[in-house]
Amino acid sequence: MARQSQNMIKYIVKRIFMMVPILLIVLILTFLLSKSMNVFPVIVRNAVGENVEQIQRMIEEEERRMGYDKPVFVQLVIYLQNFFTGNWGDSYIIMRGTPVVDVFSLVFPKTLELMIVPIIIVPILAVKLGVVSSTNKDKLKDTSIRFLAVLGAGFPIFFIGNLLQLFFGDFLKGFTYNEIQIPIMFSNTSGLELNGEYYTGFRLIDSILNNDPRFFFDTVLHLLIPVICISFASLAGITRQTRSSMLDVMDQDYIRTARAKGVPEKRIVNSHALRNALIPSSNLIITTITTSLLGSIFLEATFQYLGFGYYFVRAVFLGDYLVINGFLVCSCLIIIGGTLATDVIYTIIDPRITYN
Repeated sequence: MARQSQNMIKYIVKRIFMMVPILLIVLILTFLLSKSMNVFPVIVRNAVGENVEQIQRMIEEEERRMGYDKPVFVQLVIYLQNFFTGNWGDSYIIMRGTPVVDVFSLVFPKTLELMIVPIIIVPILAVKLGVVSSTNKDKLKDTSIRFLAVLGAGFPIFFIGNLLQLFFGDFLKGFTYNEIQIPIMFSNTSGLELNGEYYTGFRLIDSILNNDPRFFFDTVLHLLIPVICISFASLAGITRQTRSSMLDVMDQDYIRTARAKGVPEKRIVNSHALRNALIPSSNLIITTITTSLLGSIFLEATFQYLGFGYYFVRAVFLGDYLVINGFLVCSCLIIIGGTLATDVIYTIIDPRITYN
């Protein structure tokens, strides 16, 4: 057991070192892409209401930061140096004058606050539904669960979001609580301000720290329907994968042997079958969690939720290339970390899996 732990630690360290060249490749690609974009017309086009001197100063600052007067190789070195020192430049459009690092720190907590409940609930509920479906094959429970899974997989998330908006908006029309209208949950903000200071960037945590229950309840209302929407859409894939894996495992010889020995069916399902069935499902679970951390573009656009995915798409459409570069690198780091977490979870689910 101790040797297996040592091998796992060595493997994690090796994978971390392997992330470095991957990150460098991503940085080089983003550098080449940014070089192919002529950012200065974008600055001029969006500098409405600013005089010529201000525009020229903005252009000179960016030229100086990127070293455009130097050879390309030197520019690449400056680009890498700026990245690792946190000098990612300033947003020119979506949050003009705000450093890209600060833009990410302002946006990411909102996405994490939206996705934290689905990240915790969806894997547990989906695995449970998959097990119930497989152990009741072709029965009413199985048919009902498969029907819901098909609905979740068959309809795009923005369509489900619009249906939820229409249903809850009409059903709860006119209902108020402490002067907060329930239909307000479908917009990105209700106009309420926190009665205090923002300490963490998480609305729920800050409302608790400032003892502001009205702001807390308002935040919950805004998160409720998007959380239901993303949870329903995410359940489908994991549930179907777990059901399929469980049906394959339940036909194995060791399951029949356990039954012949008189092992209780509940123990066979939970102790013998489920662990092996979770190996293929765990990859899908981690992928779902990773993509959730990057923000659902369609979900945030449907509910006008100002999170990671919303601003990423907005930066792409408006040409705020420094924000695009920063968000792209952050996405790469999250995905790489997710793949490493998947390999670690494999060994937790099945101790027979070892890495050298």
